[in-house]
Amino acid sequence: MDFFSLFLLTLGLSLDDFALAFALSLILPTPTTKSRLKHASKMAVAFSVSTVLLPLFGWMIGIAIFDLVSSFSAWVLLVVFCGVGVWIIKEAFEEEKDRWKEKDITSFWVLLTLGVLGSLDEGAVGIGYPFLDVPVVVIIVSVIIMNTILVFIAVLVNKWTSRLNQEFPSVLSGIILICLGITNWIDLFF
Repeated sequence: MDFFSLFLLTLGLSLDDFALAFALSLILPTPTTKSRLKHASKMAVAFSVSTVLLPLFGWMIGIAIFDLVSSFSAWVLLVVFCGVGVWIIKEAFEEEKDRWKEKDITSFWVLLTLGVLGSLDEGAVGIGYPFLDVPVVVIIVSVIIMNTILVFIAVLVNKWTSRLNQEFPSVLSGIILICLGITNWIDLFF
């Protein structure tokens, strides 16, 4: 996997957390820049923890099945990346439930739970990591860095961009993952 593909992968996996941070920052009481930075830091840490754990679990599953499916790894990457990409796009248009209305969304544990729920796709993509010929540490550190940058951007710019369609980052994330799946399939298959 070249640098540009790694960049697109980290961007694709981080855009979900960007959308979540953006949506949460719209409803958080953050009148000052200092309070926005505090909330952004909490979100970045919570989302980064989930960004480390779930892809590692996926990677372990991928390592376990590597020998079984290595002969058709191009197909595994195609199915995993495209499947997760379609799932993310579908979720972007689903109706949100009000189950978080009565929760304190400034709590680290609530943010961690939201981060885990938002990182399920990262766990699924983690299954494909063993087939990418990139050390898993490089991928995870790249995603954490991208995640942190995008969370801070989402929280700090929400004041000016509150009219941005919240589905856009998720749809873009899904499209990027589908394109990466197809690109990896072409590279490995042909």
